Amino acid sequence: MKLYELVGKDKTQGFSPYVWRSRMALAHKGLDVEMVPLIFTEIPKLTVTDSKTVPILEHDGKCISDSWTIACYLENNFPDSPSIFCGDAGKAYANFFNYTCFYHLIIPLFQALAFDIFEGIDERDREYFRSSREGRLGKSLEETYETRHKSLAIFQKQLYPYNSTLKIQNFLGGESQTYVDFIMYGLFQWAKGVSTLQLLSTDDPLYEWRNRMDELYGGLGKVIRSKK
Repeated sequence: MKLYELVGKDKTQGFSPYVWRSRMALAHKGLDVEMVPLIFTEIPKLTVTDSKTVPILEHDGKCISDSWTIACYLENNFPDSPSIFCGDAGKAYANFFNYTCFYHLIIPLFQALAFDIFEGIDERDREYFRSSREGRLGKSLEETYETRHKSLAIFQKQLYPYNSTLKIQNFLGGESQTYVDFIMYGLFQWAKGVSTLQLLSTDDPLYEWRNRMDELYGGLGKVIRSKK
C-alpha cells in the first residue's frame, strides 16, 4: 500500500492537509503504508493514475484519489478494523464538514499561508505555484503576505464553534477521534509544516485538542517539525 504525498524542498516533510486526513485514517485503521513524496509538478506525470492532485492511495493494483474517496474506501474495504466514521451519522457529519470547512476555514487559512508555502516549495514548482495560485487569489503572493494577519484573524474567528464544542467533549467526533477530527487536524499540520504563524492561543480548547491529536498513533503527527 502506497500513499502519494506533497512535499517541498524538504522531501521528508509532507504538508498537504488532504494527505494528512488520509494518513490519520490509515493509522486509525492500523494499516501500514509507504509514503511516496512528490512535488507539485511531478504529480501530473504519474503513470499509475491520471489524478492531478494528492492524496493518491495505491492498493491491490488500484489507485484511489481524493481524501474523502480514500476514507470511504478504507471504511468499506477494512470493516474489521476500527471505524473511521463510527456509523452513518458520523459519516454524514464528516461529509458535511468536508464541504463546509473549505469556505470558512481552508480559504482564509490558505490566504494566510500562501507566501510561506511558496517560500518552502521546490524551485521547479515556483513558476507553476505562483501563476496558478495568484490566478485563484486575484492578487500577488506578496500582497497576500502583507495582509496575512487579516486572513489569519478571519480563520481564527471561524474557529468559534469548534472551540465551543471542545469545551464539553474531547474530540470533534465525541469522546474519541473520528474522521471529522482528521479533517480539522490536517489544517493545523499544513500550517505547522509551512509557516511560523501561530494559529491558536494556549487557552483555546483546540490547543489541547491538537496536543491530543499529536499523541495519537504513536505520535504520528509529530513527524512534521514546526517551522522556526
